[in-house]
Amino acid sequence: MLFPHTETGRVALRPAGPQDATEAYRILFQLGAAGLPVLDTFVENFGEGLSACFLVHRKDTDEVVGLSTVSTATPAGHVQVEVHLAGPEAAALAGDVHALTVNFAFAMWRVRKVYVHRTSPDTGALGFGAAGADLVRPEAVLPDHTYFHGRLWDVHIFAVHRDDWNTHGVALLKQSV
Repeated sequence: MLFPHTETGRVALRPAGPQDATEAYRILFQLGAAGLPVLDTFVENFGEGLSACFLVHRKDTDEVVGLSTVSTATPAGHVQVEVHLAGPEAAALAGDVHALTVNFAFAMWRVRKVYVHRTSPDTGALGFGAAGADLVRPEAVLPDHTYFHGRLWDVHIFAVHRDDWNTHGVALLKQSV
């Protein structure tokens, strides 16, 4: 049985509610997230379509450095996670935050797959290191699917399957918890 960890030695995922919408917007705006609505609309709709939403805090400073979300599950047993990290330590924290978010989804809901969408075919940015080869499966590419910074980008869809997470992901997470 999986435990829904929300902390490692370096980061803590703290539930984000309506009072945190402005902070979440700040993070997304700072990162230049595509398609952000105006702040009032974002605040009004914050959390819609999500099963879980977290602000990511560095444990050493308690600074908010990111946003992590889990979508509502589909009838087929799929969710999508999104991790947005800001600041110079983003790459160093990516593995912890992705692992916590994926593990949380599998621990809390009976889902078969957790999807991650990226504009890069490189799974290294997820921060799983060599374990990523055993955990993250490419599933599809949507050519020229999103428009951002004046150009069209492909969207690469990756999946983490529950069986793979149970076999390899739990051990990966235990290294950080």
